[in-house]
Amino acid sequence: MKRKQKEILLGVLLAVMAIVAWWNLSVDTTGGRAPAARGGSGGRADITTLRVYPVQWASLSAPRPGYDPSGRNIFQFGVIAPPPPPPLTAAEKAAIEEAQRRAEEARRKAMEEEAARQKAVQEAMANATPTPPPPPPPPPRPQPPPINYKFIGYIGPSDHKIAVLHNGTDMIFARQGDEVEKGIKILEIGYESIKFGFTDPQFKGESQTLPMSSSY
Repeated sequence: MKRKQKEILLGVLLAVMAIVAWWNLSVDTTGGRAPAARGGSGGRADITTLRVYPVQWASLSAPRPGYDPSGRNIFQFGVIAPPPPPPLTAAEKAAIEEAQRRAEEARRKAMEEEAARQKAVQEAMANATPTPPPPPPPPPRPQPPPINYKFIGYIGPSDHKIAVLHNGTDMIFARQGDEVEKGIKILEIGYESIKFGFTDPQFKGESQTLPMSSSY
């Protein structure tokens, strides 16, 4: 390959020399045609005055610098890309591999612990004694019958009062101890109030006091 390059370069130089010689013979210093050569030389050119430059054959075979795609391009504008980072050293590679190994071990350990915890929870739920449901609440306590009376006042002496009641329709007169209706009796007649009790044993000890009403 180098020999072929030398042959090509030599041919180019010879062609250039021939062109220069022809030009010197055909053009004078004023730009006109040179007169024809005299004698029987047949117009042969004198090339003794031509200077032949020596060829540096060693420079032709010298290695040429390779093309760097990351280098500067005079036809483009912009910031030059930073050079690639240097390769990692053996110590750096070992440190990275050790960190990756530890991270993988920690992840695997966390997964194993979580699986063990879930298994323990499931076993505890399977072995746990089912809790019986709470007993139902007791039934609501029965309420005494309502007292639909108004205490209007009383008549008679203070030690034998007669209460005057109104049930919304009629006037009712009753003494202490009387049962005004089924299950309701008068326990006490006061000056400004009246106390009712209940004959049903489940309401024993319960009472209800009504104040004196000015209207009915």
